[in-house]
Amino acid sequence: MSNQPASESGRQESHATSPGILLSTRSWDSQRVVAALLVILQACALGYFFFTPVFSTIVIAAAVFATVTKTRLLSSQLSQRLPITLVILYAIQRTLVPLSWSAGVQGFLIPDAALIVEYLLVYQVVRFFVRSEDDGLPSFLPILAIVAVVIIGDTRVDSLGRTVYQLISLGLVMLVLAFYMSRRRSVGDARAHFSRGHVGWLIVVGGICMVAAWVSASGLYRYARQIEDTMNAFINPSLRPDSAGFSGTGRIGSVARQKGSSGDRVALRVYSPQQPGYLRGKAFGFYQQGQWQRESQPAQLMPTGYVSDYTNDADQVFEFIEDGSNQSDQSFKSKLDIWPNQSFREVLFTPLGVTRLQAPVEKVSIDIHRIITAETMPPDTGYVAWRSRNDGVDSIESPMLKPSDWTTLTALPDKLDPRIVELAKEIVGEAVTTNDKIAAIENFFLDNFEYQFGIDVPSGTDPIAYFLIQRPPAHCEFFASGAALLLRSVGVPCRYVTGLVAVEKNEIGDYWVARNRDAHAWAEAYDPERGWVLVEATPASGLPQSMEISRTKQFWDAVQAWWLKLVASIRAGGIGRFLWSGLSLMIRPMVLVGFAMLVSAITFRYWFRRRSRANVKPTDPKVQAIQRLLDQMDRRWERAGLGRRHHETMHQFAARLQANGDSSDHEHAAAWYRQFATIRYSGRVDTESIETLRNQMDVGDSAKNVTTDTVAAG
Repeated sequence: MSNQPASESGRQESHATSPGILLSTRSWDSQRVVAALLVILQACALGYFFFTPVFSTIVIAAAVFATVTKTRLLSSQLSQRLPITLVILYAIQRTLVPLSWSAGVQGFLIPDAALIVEYLLVYQVVRFFVRSEDDGLPSFLPILAIVAVVIIGDTRVDSLGRTVYQLISLGLVMLVLAFYMSRRRSVGDARAHFSRGHVGWLIVVGGICMVAAWVSASGLYRYARQIEDTMNAFINPSLRPDSAGFSGTGRIGSVARQKGSSGDRVALRVYSPQQPGYLRGKAFGFYQQGQWQRESQPAQLMPTGYVSDYTNDADQVFEFIEDGSNQSDQSFKSKLDIWPNQSFREVLFTPLGVTRLQAPVEKVSIDIHRIITAETMPPDTGYVAWRSRNDGVDSIESPMLKPSDWTTLTALPDKLDPRIVELAKEIVGEAVTTNDKIAAIENFFLDNFEYQFGIDVPSGTDPIAYFLIQRPPAHCEFFASGAALLLRSVGVPCRYVTGLVAVEKNEIGDYWVARNRDAHAWAEAYDPERGWVLVEATPASGLPQSMEISRTKQFWDAVQAWWLKLVASIRAGGIGRFLWSGLSLMIRPMVLVGFAMLVSAITFRYWFRRRSRANVKPTDPKVQAIQRLLDQMDRRWERAGLGRRHHETMHQFAARLQANGDSSDHEHAAAWYRQFATIRYSGRVDTESIETLRNQMDVGDSAKNVTTDTVAAG
């Protein structure tokens, strides 16, 4: 050994590691330093953009500790089970843990962006503590870092934040290149030397990657909204940004796309003793060139501090009646408990004449059409709305409209075909009151038009003008838009509204359902005698209707609804609410019967296994003793980073021991495993053979100590 060349001796020290000793080469140390810098970069980025200082500090401390020490706590076999363990923990935390317990602000495309990055960082840090034969890190570690940094970009920031993210992207590229360079220079790699050509190419590739990272990071924020719309359309076509017109514009045809895409999918569940009917999502007052637009910005509204019988700890109550003199029990007689089953962004579906809202948000916005939105509405969470009437009339004047608003609500689009104004006057005839004008226009559509899903409009033609003059079959958007223009033509203030109509009843869950096919468009007109009233010009065949749903589907949907409410309750109330919900569930008769059956089955299985075990011949104590020796030997080599795999025979593992090292410890252990196999499977397990194996293990311990002293001295 003393005459070996230095390179051969160093190689032997690296690969021929004895049990309990873990040596690291300088190259692997440099790779760990680069990997630690990658983790620190991600942790700093997470803390900066998502405000997670405590978690980021812990991650940085763990990465530094693992880099400067030789502490290796996990075996390679255990590390293989780590990803699925983290996925399960993420699913539990995402589903059951209250949102307030999760660190980080919410991303605008990925709601759990911070939580996902936290789990990616945990996995990367744990990999530092895994024992391996060469004490190296996996080559996919930088890929996880790239994924984490991309997800961190899912947040809204100012110009300074964009610059910081661009710098982080540049640092990420440099560290990824450094990681793979340090990996290439591992001990024993004949290609470790880099020529000037290699270095030049690396500089060119690195420069290109850094420029691409800078440009990509800039574009990520500059076109964030467009990226979000594109991703949402790709992930789920039924959730387009203009679905059902629930966005800043109401393009004609958007409701039809919502109805035709995944029409059976549940959009809302509403708990109410009365049929909810029309639930408003967006309202528009300005029409031009085939689409409706919102003409004003909503005003923010803060909670009132009122506490209702239905309020939980996370909810706030908002009042929509300015004049306190108008508040009475009659104003809040109808309550709707509304639970969205898919993402509608900031849209809150509320009935016409809403007087109060209860939701787990700090503030809401309300526009001149009494459309309510909440940008911070948590996903998979319900809200409660109260209304004063159930007949499609809003008699409450608040918020008051300004004169300019009334002008917008009676304005007609530029270059409107004059035949439409003449048609409107002809329809209303001698009608004087607003109520009579509304009735005349509704009857005009019902008597002269047919409903058809879809319509072909000639290119270059205004779709509503073509519909009113040519009278082809069409769907609800054309009827609602046509009614609004005709009413405005005779001086009636009118607006175009899109939303959902809930008329289907789930008898098992005792709630109402609105599906994607129940997306609808209608008009609302202002009657000085009654207030805002609903105008339904679509023929009966085109109205959302309740369809026959099998009891099996109703039961399954009721289970989904119950689970959604349970998870939301746990998130809002924490562990106390979780325990209370579990207790409330356990005292139900059906649950008690099921629990009794489960206990009976477990008891019977335990009794059967004990009875079967009593008839089985006891295991030979000598076989148990020799098996304990094998377990001790396996644990010894597993701690050294060279554990025996489950499928390996004794002879196979012995051959692998010899192939992975030339030290006396490896040779002795290989011989021990072969002798164990001979004794155990030859049928001659006796006291003498057990002592022989135990003595050889003790000899191995002495040899290990000698090797340890030799390596330390070297």
